[in-house]
Amino acid sequence: MGAGWVRITGAGIVAIVIASVPFARDNRSRGLQFVAAAVGSFFLQQFLIAQALARRDDGEPDDLDAVDALTLSRGLAASIVTASALAGPGDRRSYAARLAWPLALAGSTLTDWIDGPLARRRGRGPTRLGRVLDLELDSWLTLATTFAGTRLGTLDALCLITPSLRYLAMASHFSYEEVHAVGKSDRARNLGITQMTLALASFAPFAGNATTRVARVASFILSPIHVLALAAAFLSSRPPAGQAVSEGRSRMRSKSRTVAVFPDQARARPASVRSAMREAR
Repeated sequence: MGAGWVRITGAGIVAIVIASVPFARDNRSRGLQFVAAAVGSFFLQQFLIAQALARRDDGEPDDLDAVDALTLSRGLAASIVTASALAGPGDRRSYAARLAWPLALAGSTLTDWIDGPLARRRGRGPTRLGRVLDLELDSWLTLATTFAGTRLGTLDALCLITPSLRYLAMASHFSYEEVHAVGKSDRARNLGITQMTLALASFAPFAGNATTRVARVASFILSPIHVLALAAAFLSSRPPAGQAVSEGRSRMRSKSRTVAVFPDQARARPASVRSAMREAR
């Protein structure tokens, strides 16, 4: 684990402890519950990132920098939002909602808008891990905000199905590349924006009863539409089994034809390499 990972992890844990003070001041058990949920979630995130850094591809950075910290702040925000919803009372005017709402808003707008351009401007460019984290932390924050809407606002618990669908797909026979491709599509992005907007409206501390009622009704109506749209995207992303097998056989036949047409070149390649090595000596 590099110095960047240690700094980001330490700063996140300090932020969680500071945010827990008002919880503990009113109710010590709530404060402990908040810290346990937020630290556990955030540390799991950082552990998985450490594992990804250890298995990085050649040429990929072995540590996190300031741009990565900006992206990871969305994961920290999601952990705090989830812990606030678990530990706080079900009241959108409570401290839990006043803490969770601005974090969810900033994570879904400001940090999401600027980390991409900053990653493209930095010297090492966008990394593979950074591209994965960008989608995963967006998805995690959407799920956390929707959960907060069901606990602190007026969203129906059925709304949790939509942001959970991609995780169900990841646990199924779909490969991660297929799930990632669907998640990066315009359709999934637009559905995520809609889901996030309704969730934020449902537990905004300053929202009136009319706003939260509209958010509840709209999310309840749109949830089955979202589920069907995402399910259709997952099913259409994978070619039929017969087609996949035929494509694999076609590639194998193509390689066989290459060897059959150019057998002398295929055999001559090692000899040319040995000749070059003798000349080098």
